[in-house]
Amino acid sequence: MRRLAIACVLLAPALALAEPKTAGEWYSEGETQFSLGNFQGAIDAFKKGFAMEPVERNKAAYLYNIAQAYRLSKMDCGQARFFYNRYLDLKSQDTVKPLTPEKRAEVEGFIKDLEACESVAKKQPDGPMQPDGPGAKPDGTKPGTKDVATKNGDGDGDGDGDDGGKVVKGATGAPKLISARLLGGGAVYSAGELPVPTQASGALIAGYPLALSPQLGLELGAAFTFSPMPFEGAMGQSQSGQFIGAMANLGATYNVIPKLGVRADVGAGVLVMSGISESPFTAFQPTTGALSVFHVRAGVSADYAITPNVVVTAAPFAFSYSPAATGFAEKIKSITTIDFMVGLGYRM
Repeated sequence: MRRLAIACVLLAPALALAEPKTAGEWYSEGETQFSLGNFQGAIDAFKKGFAMEPVERNKAAYLYNIAQAYRLSKMDCGQARFFYNRYLDLKSQDTVKPLTPEKRAEVEGFIKDLEACESVAKKQPDGPMQPDGPGAKPDGTKPGTKDVATKNGDGDGDGDGDDGGKVVKGATGAPKLISARLLGGGAVYSAGELPVPTQASGALIAGYPLALSPQLGLELGAAFTFSPMPFEGAMGQSQSGQFIGAMANLGATYNVIPKLGVRADVGAGVLVMSGISESPFTAFQPTTGALSVFHVRAGVSADYAITPNVVVTAAPFAFSYSPAATGFAEKIKSITTIDFMVGLGYRM
């Protein structure tokens, strides 16, 4: 009896190891291998978990994870497309928690890229998602991942925050076609010894976004600024001119937290000053038309995403510089501006 008891004790670990893994355990193994960058190991584990998953509607999460691993590993674009399509097919049959239009559009975007077999480095890295039901892992999300499942979710990856498709994105998200901001506020001008009161000011900044990493993006485009410029004419009458800036602009946004990003803009172009003939700017001498001069502008701002497409923008500081134009009063060597504005942005 003593020998039998000893044998049982020695064999217990081996018997435990020989016991087949559950679907949830295979999921955990796949997630571990995914996090370590062993995408082939993650694929194998997710496939085994898929075969053992007892809840049919939870199988969509496994298909999505397999497609993610194929896409990010660059191993097989065809297999990645296949499993993304299988994921969409299975989710189309889910009447309890159908796929949201936003998630469908995201997956279809992956498929479109894969059809041309473009580099997956252009896409933000994504993480695996987890189904609920039997075998679900404990609560918690993995840092540095985009799609992470939670315990009580359904694992459909629709990004609504209650199902394991919780999407952690940058403040400005990831615009692909255009990003534009319309701002308004005030500007403090300095023109030599000429006193210029604070003026209303507006700006339109737009461009084409380029994602360099999940946190950092660039925007190549243009910036336009406008300020009315009231003054007293030679006879004491009230008049008004306009200062209009047009520049090529480079913007860079860094995502501090999921919905908040800080941004820096640098632009260079031309400042057009119209309606200032016979004004203090020209020593009350007439001009033949609008004056124009080289113009540079640099500013900082913060963007807060209200929706994936709409952001609130606060630009507390921007500095502009222009050398004096030919025809300006002798005492005016340059025009500098400090402006502060708020506004709304739209990206798509």
